[in-house]
Amino acid sequence: KDLEALRKVFDGLILYGYHESSTPRILAVAKTLKFRAVLLGIWEVKSADEIDGVAKLARQHQYNFALAVRVGNEGIAFNRYESEDLTIAVDRLRRHLPKGIPITTSEPMKGYGMSKVVRELGDFLAPNIHPVFHQPKLSIADAAAWAREEAMELGRELKKPVLLQETGYAHGGRAKCSVANQTAFWKAYLKPGHLTWSGDRWHCFSSAFEAFDLPWKAQASGLPVEKHWGFFSVDRKPYPALDVWKKYSE
Repeated sequence: KDLEALRKVFDGLILYGYHESSTPRILAVAKTLKFRAVLLGIWEVKSADEIDGVAKLARQHQYNFALAVRVGNEGIAFNRYESEDLTIAVDRLRRHLPKGIPITTSEPMKGYGMSKVVRELGDFLAPNIHPVFHQPKLSIADAAAWAREEAMELGRELKKPVLLQETGYAHGGRAKCSVANQTAFWKAYLKPGHLTWSGDRWHCFSSAFEAFDLPWKAQASGLPVEKHWGFFSVDRKPYPALDVWKKYSE
């Protein structure tokens, strides 16, 4: 039912990890619902089982979706693993991954300054750029423009295409975060288009953060805002921001 709700507007999925009992099922249902693209995720980069499971799933579905694999997410910035762990994981993954499936990792902007491996790893960049945390004083429109420009500047600096994996505006839990401002952010963010050509590479702004409100994230982090990012409530009721994406997806 989650995937059915998403498919009415979106045709791609970004996953954050692999679990043997759920991730294969997600892709099987996504195939039935005719999703077009999946960014597979490896959360525990030191887990051989997770790496091998993602590689197996990629081989199984290489002709069903446009696929890519993200190895790790914010692990350097938040000290969950070290640069060498990423290198080892990517080496293992590439031995089993079909040729032509691109690889990346993801960090907030500070993570790219902390590790040469992060800057050089993979075929494209997938940063997380959140003005709610890093530019809270900006107007909503300026926050949207800032997120896009930060992504493009990173691409220019590192000479790689960019998928801005995470950005957005929460609809509660923090000053200025409201349903109205979440909607206004996405209107400003999407107005310049899903794709920007910078002269020698594409920058992609087609990722919507995030699918559903997740109360457990607020409990785990102690930050009330973390349960208010969704385009849908926990019972799949859409917020007005979803209509913005629907308009730009038509």
